[in-house]
Amino acid sequence: MISEDYVSFETAKLLKEKGFGGECFSMYLTPKPHSGMGDPNEAKIAPHGRDSHYYEGYKYQCEAPTIQMVVKWLRTKGFHIFVPLEIDYDEDERGNKWYHDAAYYPEIRRVSDGKIMYDDGRLYAKPEQAYEVVIRYCLDNLL
Repeated sequence: MISEDYVSFETAKLLKEKGFGGECFSMYLTPKPHSGMGDPNEAKIAPHGRDSHYYEGYKYQCEAPTIQMVVKWLRTKGFHIFVPLEIDYDEDERGNKWYHDAAYYPEIRRVSDGKIMYDDGRLYAKPEQAYEVVIRYCLDNLL
């Protein structure tokens, strides 16, 4: 089954500060202090539109956008984010090749002229990790 990938709670809070206002179908909630529902510093993702009694003991914090929504929003701000795939291999003296697991590296290009704004050369095991890193960089340094 395919599931949505959301930005982290910290990134979602930063997006809220930077003016992101998407039509998100999910939200981040944190337990109210002394509600007995858990740690107030840990957020959970919940769908919008449920009855309020379903979330009793929790406090709304911010929207929970998907990675795709944020990438599209950043494109409207003039930054194209993408995560190319890199597949490396080794070869022995007989010419036999064996391939390593795929790795991903994040890049930001300015839409107006294609200039590379971010490429730190690091590789990540999952594309979601690379997207999270590059989104945070864009929010912290370019907006």
